[in-house]
Amino acid sequence: MTNTDGSRYENCLYRVEQLQKGEKKAAEASAMNMMQLMSAAGKAVFKQLQRRFPAPARIAVCCGEGNNGGDGYIVARLAQEAGYQVQVFALKPNAELSDPLESDAHRARSAWREQGGNEKALLDCAPDQFDLVVDALFGVGLNRALEGDPVTWVQHVNASSTPVISVDVPSGLNADNGHVPGAAVRAHLTVSLVALKRGLLTGKAQNHTGELVLEDLGIGETFKQQNEADWFRVDAGGLGNWLPARARCTHKGEQGHVLIVGGQPGMSGAVILAMKSALRAGAGKVSVACHPDVQAIVAATQPEAMVHSIKDEDTLKPLLREASAIALGPGLGQSRWSHDVFSQVMKADALKVIDADGLNLLASYPARSSKLLLTPHPGEAARLLQTTADEVEADRFLAVTQLREKYGAQVLLKGAGSLLVTDRGRCLIDRGSPAMASGGMGDLLTGLISGLLAQRMAPAQALIAGALWHAMAGEEAGKDGERGTLASDLLPYIRRLVNGYGRDDD
Repeated sequence: MTNTDGSRYENCLYRVEQLQKGEKKAAEASAMNMMQLMSAAGKAVFKQLQRRFPAPARIAVCCGEGNNGGDGYIVARLAQEAGYQVQVFALKPNAELSDPLESDAHRARSAWREQGGNEKALLDCAPDQFDLVVDALFGVGLNRALEGDPVTWVQHVNASSTPVISVDVPSGLNADNGHVPGAAVRAHLTVSLVALKRGLLTGKAQNHTGELVLEDLGIGETFKQQNEADWFRVDAGGLGNWLPARARCTHKGEQGHVLIVGGQPGMSGAVILAMKSALRAGAGKVSVACHPDVQAIVAATQPEAMVHSIKDEDTLKPLLREASAIALGPGLGQSRWSHDVFSQVMKADALKVIDADGLNLLASYPARSSKLLLTPHPGEAARLLQTTADEVEADRFLAVTQLREKYGAQVLLKGAGSLLVTDRGRCLIDRGSPAMASGGMGDLLTGLISGLLAQRMAPAQALIAGALWHAMAGEEAGKDGERGTLASDLLPYIRRLVNGYGRDDD
């Protein structure tokens, strides 16, 4: 399995099970016992705390009963020694430790008490009375919704303006898949320990992790050698020279021909955006096959494109034969015309990027092909899998894998922390901006990917690069304000990115 930049440890993403089984082995291979590893974890979190909050800040450290709580007690002790005003709040305050050596967490708690510290009840924590809250309540092992006092505590913490640092994972978040089954801490900073957990970077998780920092505790490279990551985070530097400079004597015929199929009455804007994006991506020629009633509207928006009125099978067939890559779905609709056009396009042998109503029709007429590139959002993915959007969001990693298996396609599951399963392996893109929450962004992405395919970029590369550059373009456009950003605002940045400008801005 190949990844886009596997040499960088911070781009390797791991399952919780791998951490639970592998960190002890990696620690032992690095001449560390588990107590030393816990001590290193506490020091790493405290180091991040010190960078942001100088002493004598008031700190509330909220500790659970497991190893995550043990990390918290070490943070509390170090902070107190450094002159911070520290108060610990615990799930079981001042519990009797009959045998402090029973666990590493007990050792850490005992050391806190030997320094004169004590614990108050978790619900006694009033976040507004502190400069910082340290969330060390639950670690990566939590895979269910919070219950009881922790729920009330989370509500109080989230309602406060006091910043929160979460140890390893925000309490209440499933670190394996990013699902938030109930109440969960909204951290300002999450310090991920040993390795990045894949669930911290996708779906609703991004509402809870805040800034994400990796501290490998000195065992990261050993852990990487002993545990194979099966998901990888993509960064701009990892794409290499996937779209090289053009030869000086090239011509439009060598830069590929994109055919965009869609645009029924009332939905012409979608096909126009896809058309413009394919052109800005660098395709040599772009044709549009649309409903007769919108042909004049579409043609008037872009003189460089060839816009065709599709009345029947005979008018579509020659366009399909000429296409290097086909984009199917923007503004397609689900009318009788839409069904007929969809059926004809699916018979074509060219690579096809399918989005929007193309995906909805594919759900009704399933087909399996290695020449398909599917780009669903969670709702479309749900229809393709005959489930619900909530089920898709509950485990995005499972959903995108199931789509790959069912349709034999290369798949991009869109959303915060987009997931891709391709011939190059499985990867995650955690770029983009809230500014992209507006209509037409998916149509723009479809055109971009199709334009890259037409220029002979390998399908997996086109899907990955298209998704990443689309997200980066959204970030740039969003700098003028997250509200009011339009899909068309991304076009100048797409042009820059496909020409190599700004790709190193990680």
